[in-house]
Formats: sequence, C-alpha cells, structure tokens
Amino acid sequence: MKTKFFILKLITISLILNFPINAANAMPGMHGSEGKNHTEAPRVSKSMGDKINTTGAELEITYSADGKTAIFVSTREGSIESPGSPYNFDIWISKNVDGEWQTPIHLGPDIDPTLGPNINTSAWELEPSFSDDGNVIYFTRYEPGNLLSGDLYVVQKIDGIWQTAKNWNDVPELPNINTPTGEEHCPIIASDSLIYFSYHQPGVTQDSDIWKVEKKDGVWQQPESLGAKINSPHRDHMHWTGLSKDGKSLIITSMRPDLGSRGGHDEWISHQDEKGEWQVPVNLGDAVNTAGEDMCWTFTPDGKKFTGSWGPYGTYDMDIRWINKDDVPLLKNFEPIGPPPNLLINRKSTQNTSQ
Repeated sequence: MKTKFFILKLITISLILNFPINAANAMPGMHGSEGKNHTEAPRVSKSMGDKINTTGAELEITYSADGKTAIFVSTREGSIESPGSPYNFDIWISKNVDGEWQTPIHLGPDIDPTLGPNINTSAWELEPSFSDDGNVIYFTRYEPGNLLSGDLYVVQKIDGIWQTAKNWNDVPELPNINTPTGEEHCPIIASDSLIYFSYHQPGVTQDSDIWKVEKKDGVWQQPESLGAKINSPHRDHMHWTGLSKDGKSLIITSMRPDLGSRGGHDEWISHQDEKGEWQVPVNLGDAVNTAGEDMCWTFTPDGKKFTGSWGPYGTYDMDIRWINKDDVPLLKNFEPIGPPPNLLINRKSTQNTSQ
C-alpha cells in the first residue's frame, strides 16, 4: 500500500513540476535495478532510534564537534508545508543526554534564537552542518521538489544569538559559487582555501558532479571539476565529513549503475594517485550499500561511527542508521576530517562549542 501511494505521489509531483518521472532531479534512484530487493535495510547497520527516526523521512545527519548535538533533515510532524510537494524537508536538532538522543527541535519561527536559528521555510532546507566551533550552520535551500535548484546558505551565531540566514554569495568570506540556473549543494570545506562542492549546471556538468574551488593570494578562483574518473554521467555528490585528514581519499554518494553498484544511491570511495589525480571510485560494499537508497553518510566527530540514510529504492522515505567504521573494510584506514571550519571566524561571534 505504501509503495502504491508513493507512486501516486511521484506521478503527481512529476506533473506539477513538469519533470519526467525518471529524471534524476525528480526523485532519487530512478535509473533502474529491476528484480532486486528494494526494501531490505543494511544488515550490519543499526537504526538511530525512535527519537531520531519517525514514520516521516529522516536523512543527512551531522554532528557538533563534541558529538552531543545532531543536526539532520526530517519531514516529521511540525515541518513547514512545501506547496506542490508530498515532502516537507526541514532541519531539526537533537541533544544527546546520558547516551540518549532527545526529542528533536524544529529550526523554525518558534525557536528561541539562543538555541538555534529560524531557517526553515516552505522551501526545502537540506544538508545541514555545524562548523567546528558551533557558531555557524551551513545548509542548502531548494525550490520544493526541484533538486536542481539548490543554493548554499549560511547562518551565524553572534553574541549567543542566531542571526538571519544568508546566501553564500552575500558573504564576502565565502566563494561566490551559487548560480541562478543550477544546483550547488553540500560542500566539504577542506580548509579556509579549499572547498569541494556538489554542482549541477545545464550544459556544464553531466548531472550533479563534484567540483572544487580554491583561494590563491587571498582570492577565490573559478571552480574546477574533479574530472571524468570521479564524475560519472549519473548523479555524484558528497556529504560534509567524507574527506580524509590527509586530503587523499573522498567518500561520495553516486547513482552510477556499474562498477559494483548495488542499485539506487550507493556510497563509494575515491583515492588520489601519486600525481594528485582522483581515481575511479570503489563501492563500499554490502556493509553499507543495498539495492535501496543509501545516501549522504558521514562520520561522528570521533571518527568511529559511519552514519547516514537508508530507504527503499526510488523514495525519500528514509531512516538514519549507523555502523562502526571498522565494520566497513574499505574504511578501516580512513581518518575523516571532522566538522567543517568556521570561515566567518573573523566576524564577531561567541566561541562556544556546546551549541
């Protein structure tokens, strides 16, 4: 019954947005993996629990530097309705008290600005992350139902009060990479002079590809693609902590149907060769990936757990799960960089890592 209902919703949103039903920008995982089990969760990973996961969709979790606060996306009750879309994606936060995640708080108009920013709207707010000092939240905002419309946003805490969110292009410290015609989302901020980001631009990229932008002599340069080996003709993107500390290994989410794909979105790893060139990604295997949708996995700040979203093939109806990093053979030697730096550090802010 749930599958039939989802198909009806998918047809409805496709008609409303004038997207073909199998387009990558309409719904995930629609490149075809017929005959596979699309509804079985990863056997090794475990659910984040009932406070984090609901009957709605939960995905894209990241953490504060001390690991005591989680920030993630949910469509649970209390999210702001997105007109014309069956999904209402908003950003929520939860505290961990004595090892238990507490009831999440909606980052909407009713929130105390000392606890969190009012950033949720009738648009889709996705892919959030705290900065390492807890004084900034980076996130992406999309037109409802259109995954090719993303722009990067940032919101800052000053003197203990969360301010109004700003488009990246309006913040001098950040590279001007948002465009009116494409999608820019979920960067990995390697340093104050190197940012990897997920990018879709008609006539420029194949689908969502992975690009980088560098600062040289104090000036952000023009973005560059990471190349044809790491970027397939299908949707390729990243999520926040998926870069190794030495900068030579990168975790990506990809819809490529070959090279060991289990179907839908899978998690992959790519390495640089001795020349610094990114190589063809390798599938992380059955400990993480299924014939369903395995998307946007990240690491806890201590680097010991790998956490991310799983859902049935072709849906956003996801739950957040976790696995010990060492239970994924290709990740045993992977040391993640941790939460991104605060690139607005020169602006007046309160140094507070506890959120």
